[in-house]
Amino acid sequence: MAKILDGRERSKEVRSELSKQAAELRGKGIVPTLTLIHVGDLGGAAGFVKRKAEACRSIGVEAKVITLPEEAEYSTLEATIQSLNEDPKVHGILLQLPLPKHINEQKALDLIDVEKDVDGASSSSLGLLLAGREGFVSAGALAALDLARSAPFNFDGSTIHILGGSVILGRPFAALSLNLGAKVRLHIKESASVPSGVSEADLLLVDVAKPKLIKGWHIKSGAVVIDAGNNYLDGKLVGDVDFEDASKKASAITPVPGGLGPMLITMLLSNLLKAAKRSLNS
Repeated sequence: MAKILDGRERSKEVRSELSKQAAELRGKGIVPTLTLIHVGDLGGAAGFVKRKAEACRSIGVEAKVITLPEEAEYSTLEATIQSLNEDPKVHGILLQLPLPKHINEQKALDLIDVEKDVDGASSSSLGLLLAGREGFVSAGALAALDLARSAPFNFDGSTIHILGGSVILGRPFAALSLNLGAKVRLHIKESASVPSGVSEADLLLVDVAKPKLIKGWHIKSGAVVIDAGNNYLDGKLVGDVDFEDASKKASAITPVPGGLGPMLITMLLSNLLKAAKRSLNS
């Protein structure tokens, strides 16, 4: 039976350490501060922001929320972000997606100073990652990395297949894996079937929004499986991997729910503490 990569328990461990780091920074006169912005409430943005702010406060981090109306112009958002970029008391800025259709999302994300882009979503942050340089990496990719390492999994020389090429998970995880010495195949095309060669993967990351697409016979014996799926099937939350079937072949696997999800905000907090530490030397 595969080892269950429990994101809830791992998140508790990481947050305990982050709480200590936040206290140490406060002792040095630095109050780690994250400003969260949402424009309207598309896709429940206000609720997501609220949960992230609560998580910040639970570990001793300051969280400020800026709410702009859905009809706000790009220029208003630009001025808001620029003001935060220039505020030395703000260590991290997060722009909650989705944005209204009249605002280009990537253009808006690129307004955030790379030193405060704790969501790792700007083009500059993605470029630094691809170049193997120091920068912020998306919470999703960091969560997948952390859970894989707890399997444990050694990236150097391994073969990794990634199904799904989003800029918040698939692509940055591919870059992280390459930087760690892995051979990576990124499958970004939409497909109702499983790409060929997947069964050769030592680690398989799946994020395609297709419930239970991956079966046990798709998986190499002893592989690590990271399931980022978030689907409802017959009223039940399930992943992109058939958990019961895949568990018979994998050495370690993330459950849905309770795997990658609980780690997302935790890794965002980790990035914020990293940004606050950097301010000590600026």
